[in-house]
Amino acid sequence: MTKLPKFLLRVSLISMLPVAANAAGTYYTGNYQSPQMRYNTQSYASRGYGANTTQTRNYNTTGYSAYSSTRPTVGTRTGQVNVARTNAQPTTTTASNKNGFWLDAGISHENAMWQFEMKESSSKLHYDNVSWNVLDLRGGYVFDAGNTKMQIDAGFKYGMQYGDSSMVDDDISDGGYFVTRWVNEANEVIGDQIGHALSVGTSNGGDMYGFNAGFGLTDFFKWGNMRVTPSLGYRYFKYKLETKKNYGLSVDTAACFKIEGSDEIQCDPAIVVELSDGKQQVLWRDSVTGKMEVASNAKYIDSQGTYYYQQPGVSHSYEVEWSGPYLALDMNYLINANNSVNGRVELGLPGYKSVGDQPYRFDWAHPKSVEDKASIGNAMHFGFGANWVTAITNSVSLSLGLTYDYYTVSDADATTYLNGAYYTDLYNKRFEIWRTEHASDSEQIKSEAGMLGQVPGTAGDETAISIKNLESQCSGWKCSASKEIDSFYRSLGIRVGVNARF
Repeated sequence: MTKLPKFLLRVSLISMLPVAANAAGTYYTGNYQSPQMRYNTQSYASRGYGANTTQTRNYNTTGYSAYSSTRPTVGTRTGQVNVARTNAQPTTTTASNKNGFWLDAGISHENAMWQFEMKESSSKLHYDNVSWNVLDLRGGYVFDAGNTKMQIDAGFKYGMQYGDSSMVDDDISDGGYFVTRWVNEANEVIGDQIGHALSVGTSNGGDMYGFNAGFGLTDFFKWGNMRVTPSLGYRYFKYKLETKKNYGLSVDTAACFKIEGSDEIQCDPAIVVELSDGKQQVLWRDSVTGKMEVASNAKYIDSQGTYYYQQPGVSHSYEVEWSGPYLALDMNYLINANNSVNGRVELGLPGYKSVGDQPYRFDWAHPKSVEDKASIGNAMHFGFGANWVTAITNSVSLSLGLTYDYYTVSDADATTYLNGAYYTDLYNKRFEIWRTEHASDSEQIKSEAGMLGQVPGTAGDETAISIKNLESQCSGWKCSASKEIDSFYRSLGIRVGVNARF
């Protein structure tokens, strides 16, 4: 049996292009107005309103001089109005009190997951149970523009990975990746050799940060004690995750069989035998009970892609970015003078970019091995936050809440950066071997054209031909695949914050 010339490094291009990442925009209550600011710490009565003669003179000379003397006294009217306002109109001073600067700071603990999946190669990689300790800071300014109240705001967050999380690089669940096709002497297809790999590693030492800026219409919608502020803005979010102490199994399979009486499928490992005449034989059974026979002129056996491995250093490193515009609704519901509940819903349309490095892949370039990109419109971000807020002074309040973020992208383009020096060196070595093996042949056969199978009567060198095909298909040693990547990131967090107004 002979092996067809294969696209060398097909495995390299599709077997280990994993990417991840899970962190999120934190939603907090930068627009919170302490309910206590709606009231003075003194009662209306203690301020001297009511029958105070000074107040009576003021009212008489400014607003009520035209009233008849038969009407109630100004002092009586003043007292009545003050009681009514205190009990029924606590929001009369709200608008003016909201104007000015505010600052909100908080700490949160988030648990996240990041996954990306390659469609053609049937490979996926995911980071699970990623914990972040996050510090955030947000500030803004509320102002009047005619009869409309507006606001500008900006925020920043920084987080560090807490503890260890796990990474799984899975090239098994979706079937594996194509390696080569085997044929017999009559050029009849025997079957395909399929690669499978599974590795599990430890992730720690990552970090994340983000920032946002927005413009909104403060309390634009009002329903009873509910106030809603719509806003537009821009958000940037980036995280870095690394895998250390990676352990894995790789298996190249050949013949596969369905076990009688069940839906289980078992596959034999692909064992290749090098023959004395320069040909190759793959050990292949026609049935699960059949035998593997080795040709009499066998020289040695090659286990191909079947092995166990350990990678004690950094095996995977990824930096992931999500950035783009968003539309948000901030909601605040006043419970009483000291407590309120607020929430935020955000919908964004970010772009996506992931850059990965796999240092143990000698056939890939470093420090940038892979890059995945998607423009605005291919990705989506949904954010949600809810907080319980309680006032501790007229201008300072505390909050306790939950945050949730979900980022997803479909059909991102993938690029693999190959190590051109590695392939060039391998090609030159194959040429040296070719000339040695064909020393007694004509110069035409010993030439590079002969090695590439371009001379009649020569099949050429399989490895050299594969390298040339790879160089031709991947210009500049960059291999691209459009609409190859699906990825998502999600996180859930608990946040404690403090808000102050100035």
